[in-house]
Amino acid sequence: MAGCCFQAYSNRAACYTKLGALPEGLKDAEKCIELDPTFSKGYTRKGAVQFFMKEYDKALETYQEGLKHDPHNQELLDGVRRCVEQLNKASRGDLSPEELKERQAKAMQDPEIQNILSDPVMRQVLVDFQENPKAAQEHMKNPMVTSKIQKLVQAGIVQMR
Repeated sequence: MAGCCFQAYSNRAACYTKLGALPEGLKDAEKCIELDPTFSKGYTRKGAVQFFMKEYDKALETYQEGLKHDPHNQELLDGVRRCVEQLNKASRGDLSPEELKERQAKAMQDPEIQNILSDPVMRQVLVDFQENPKAAQEHMKNPMVTSKIQKLVQAGIVQMR
């Protein structure tokens, strides 16, 4: 009987996603994963919702988490590929002006992005990227700075040329 419960959440998450009710689909997918963390369909549902919400970095994390439980699952592997394509598109600057504007607006609502941009150290790092390439190279030796810069690139806030 317990198996039916998490599958019901998975199925309802799929229905919500098809109807465009993404927040509801996300809640059901998360509940499905909570009830059975080894059920790969929960991760594919959650990743799909995040992808449709254009939260490609979060979707990528979800698909990768699912792959820990089911490393050969084709849906999860395809999800990873689609997310990486979208993230690479942003980092190469291959977005249309509308896509870029939409991605930046969404990123500015993300508390993690807000924290990075309000951090005085990171503000100096970003200035150095524009004005002092040598200092920028030094900053990139710090894994924490590198991680934050990658987040900003994925969010479309920073573009690497």
